[in-house]
Amino acid sequence: MDIKLKKLIATGLAIGALVLNSTVAWAGADADSDVGDDGDATSTSEDNDTFLVENDNDSDVLNLDFGFGDSGGNDQSDNDDENSLNTGNANGDGESENFLNSNLTEIGSDDEHGSADADAEVGEDGDADALAEDNDDYTVVNDNDADLENLTGGLALSGDNTQDHNDDGNDMDTGDASATAAAFNEVNSNWTTIEGSHSAHATASVGEDGDADATAEDNDTVLVANTNDAGVFNASLALSSSGGNSQSDNDDDNSLATGDASADSSANNFVNSNMTEVGAGGGSSSADASVGEDGDATSLSEDNDEVTVVNDNGAEVENLSGAESLSGDNTQSGNDDDNSLSTGSASGSSCSSNTVNSNWTAIGTTLPSGGPSACP
Repeated sequence: MDIKLKKLIATGLAIGALVLNSTVAWAGADADSDVGDDGDATSTSEDNDTFLVENDNDSDVLNLDFGFGDSGGNDQSDNDDENSLNTGNANGDGESENFLNSNLTEIGSDDEHGSADADAEVGEDGDADALAEDNDDYTVVNDNDADLENLTGGLALSGDNTQDHNDDGNDMDTGDASATAAAFNEVNSNWTTIEGSHSAHATASVGEDGDADATAEDNDTVLVANTNDAGVFNASLALSSSGGNSQSDNDDDNSLATGDASADSSANNFVNSNMTEVGAGGGSSSADASVGEDGDATSLSEDNDEVTVVNDNGAEVENLSGAESLSGDNTQSGNDDDNSLSTGSASGSSCSSNTVNSNWTAIGTTLPSGGPSACP
């Protein structure tokens, strides 16, 4: 699985655990009826649960993150011999992480304590009737509306220095300039897991003569409805400069060296993501009827599940990611003998990754591994 998707899911699970920190104590239904000799035994067990989860979220966020580092803009002029101007490194880092409208719903399973069991037994002659019902109704509704405006910037400056009108032996050395702008936006995310392994089991037995009827029903209804509407504007900008320096009108032996300049900008947007997993834990019904000698044995087992998953997504995403680095634009003029100018390396990197309106649905199995790639 992609490392960014792992981060996305892990973060969403953590947020969901905080927001929806509640548990359900499972309780099953168990009925037993036993006649030692002659007579009728009737057993009825019902464990029909109704689960309703409704999440309605509306968020409007304006976010500004800006990092600025400046060791440049220095001036050294009108001095005598042996002048040195050295700047330190400059770092500007801006980073923002926004998690809007995250819903985690997990309805687990406990087949031992969350099911219906009915047993009816007649030792000799009579009728045995067993009925077990475990018909659950699950409804999960997530309605999310989000507007996010996000501006992230990084600016680093070690250049724009001046060294002029000095005597012999002038040295200028700028530090490295490094700027980073990174945005990670997760908007309207729904994780829904309904394991659904509750079961119904019915057993009816007659030792000798009589009728045995066993009926088991495990008919579940599952509805998962996700409605997401998102508007996202994101700008990530990084600028670094170790250049723009001036060394002029000096006497002999002048040296100008710039440091490296690097700028990196990235934006990762995950908008309207729905992950739904239903029935991975199974669920079943079983009915057993037996007559020892004369009579009728009837068994009926039903496991008719209805699963409906509806995802309705709307998104408008505007994304701007830019990076610029500068180690040049230096001036060395009007000096006497023995002048040297060397620039450091300049690198600029910009990346945008947008995963919008994504639906993962697994019924009767688990969600597959993998996922979309993202900017580092």
